[in-house]
Amino acid sequence: MDQDTLDKIASGEYSISPRSGRLRKRVKVKKRKPFFQRGSTKKKLTTIVWVLLLIGFIISVVLVLPEINIDSGKKKDNMEKVIGR
Repeated sequence: MDQDTLDKIASGEYSISPRSGRLRKRVKVKKRKPFFQRGSTKKKLTTIVWVLLLIGFIISVVLVLPEINIDSGKKKDNMEKVIGR
């Protein structure tokens, strides 16, 4: 074989047929990506669910904290009542 053919085989542009040994030009086929890929869709959906859970938790904490009415003054008042007897 001449040097040009050997260079084409080395570059991957041509291949040698295993049965007959003749040169074949390789056909490059572009693979189209599907619109919804299972892996990327699942990853995005998982991220959205975590963000929604985090936002829901923060909102619930903000809504519940004012309802708790924690007063640190109650202990002092109770102690004064006990001591004042």
